Amino acid sequence: MSTRRIAYSGLFIALAVALGFALIALPNLEMITATVFISGWLLGPGMGALVGALTEMIYSGMNPVGSGFLFPPLLLAQVISIGLVGMVGGLARRGEVFFLATGGGYLAMGVLGALLTVIFDLLTTISFPLTAGFSGVQMWSTVLAGLGLSGVHVVSNSLIFAILVPQILRTIHKQLGITEIIR
Repeated sequence: MSTRRIAYSGLFIALAVALGFALIALPNLEMITATVFISGWLLGPGMGALVGALTEMIYSGMNPVGSGFLFPPLLLAQVISIGLVGMVGGLARRGEVFFLATGGGYLAMGVLGALLTVIFDLLTTISFPLTAGFSGVQMWSTVLAGLGLSGVHVVSNSLIFAILVPQILRTIHKQLGITEIIR
């Protein structure tokens, strides 16, 4: 692994954590998911997954309103979910022209953001009921109770992925001349 890849990874982790804390007062409006996705796009699926996992461990561990290390099942669900986001960012890179050059790409990127957010919200929401021994009805009642906040999260991330992420990636590719995965 090159020093350059390690440096970029550290920068993405720091940026994602800083953006997380910058927006902490706004419930379910966050830029961690998009930042980690972009890291995967630029660094590849494996490094994107690592950036996502480390980002979430640091952010959740230091977050005064998050799980921290007090509830390991929730922390594990968060780490796995955001690691998946980084991996998917690297895999989505293969459709680069589609995502960055077409109107359908904006829609596809928005749908991808929504899907990744639904996975995150579902895994984190069921992490407590599953480990607490809730019945199926109780578990799904918990999921239904959280639909309002999850809806805000899904819509906001869909818009971020549809509008901001393609613009950021296009700018990175154009201005910085990055045409391949950073090695």
